[in-house]
Amino acid sequence: MYMNFWYVAAEGRELTDKPMHLKMLGQDFVLFRDSKGAAHCLSNTCVHRGASLAHGKVKGDNIECPYHGWQFGGADGVCAKIPSLGKDGKIPARAKVDSYPVQEKYGLAFCFLGDLPEAERVPIMDIEEWNDPKWRFTTLAYDWRADWQRAMENSLDPAHTEFVHPSMGYQGGREDYNVPDLDVVEHAWGVGTMTKFVSPDLPHEKMKGLKGEGQMEAGSTTWGIGQSVTKLHFSPVTWAHQYTFTTPVDEHHIKRWFLQGRNFRTDEAMDAPVNERNMVVVDQDKQVVTRLEPFFTPASHVEEVMVKADAVIVRFREKLKGYEAQGWRIDVEKANALRENKAFAIPSPARRTNKGWALDPVPVFGPSAVAAQAAAE
Repeated sequence: MYMNFWYVAAEGRELTDKPMHLKMLGQDFVLFRDSKGAAHCLSNTCVHRGASLAHGKVKGDNIECPYHGWQFGGADGVCAKIPSLGKDGKIPARAKVDSYPVQEKYGLAFCFLGDLPEAERVPIMDIEEWNDPKWRFTTLAYDWRADWQRAMENSLDPAHTEFVHPSMGYQGGREDYNVPDLDVVEHAWGVGTMTKFVSPDLPHEKMKGLKGEGQMEAGSTTWGIGQSVTKLHFSPVTWAHQYTFTTPVDEHHIKRWFLQGRNFRTDEAMDAPVNERNMVVVDQDKQVVTRLEPFFTPASHVEEVMVKADAVIVRFREKLKGYEAQGWRIDVEKANALRENKAFAIPSPARRTNKGWALDPVPVFGPSAVAAQAAAE
């Protein structure tokens, strides 16, 4: 799992003045709306005696700890009140928790979990059709017990469709099946490809006619760590674009938000059939991804036999190595080994300028560790 990226925490409609407790990247957070309706995300551990802030109360623009009533500002995480000190008591400078930037887009609440200054952050993936009246969007959310990287690589994989999704392939029944040489496209924060392939019509009665042999073109592109877009072009003018936002809850679980836009049959009555069809496809992927062995993506390419159809996956892994080299990959094993004796926090941007924090930053693999591992291989 990697810090210094935007992750979806919840749908915007879920956030109220009642604190929400959730886990991302293996750490605990509290989300809430303040008196003005602004959304905030803080590290959940009170730095006084370790209580869960999410089980406290929102007081104006602050979150109040349920144990001793300490209040922390939603905007900056700085302690604003310690009742036991009395009205004029001096609040210690170290009385603060990490506060993370929040953006609300596409009906989702995104949190930037990391310490990069604003100018250096990868932006949230753009949904260019979002405000286009010719497109209609639906939103789904689902949970898997899966390695986040396995799930992302499945989305990129151009060869799995033929065998995992019966309505989009022929289960290997055509003698002329193959994956053509891929044109892997890169941008600053991701990789992707588009592939033409033969597929049958969709079986759903309301979907018939969307695909015919020789018409289909599809492919996926990643954006940062957990964001990707899959483009399904049933014909030169009939398209569906699927934007997926993957948040690792911990090393064993992910939550995904799946936003699909379509420029055909855009009446509201089609939303239910579209979502029904989308969940069928999601479940087909789930049946494969959640049963992969080993559970985690192998650390070395020599533990798998890769072929040319895997070129985009190989390049994605190389991107991850680059993020690891910058010290953004969390050392989950180390963090878990110390969990019962030590609380950590994902470092927030304020740590770049403010000193004196009670909680240590979550351990990460640094450049030296990457170099040592490379030497060992």
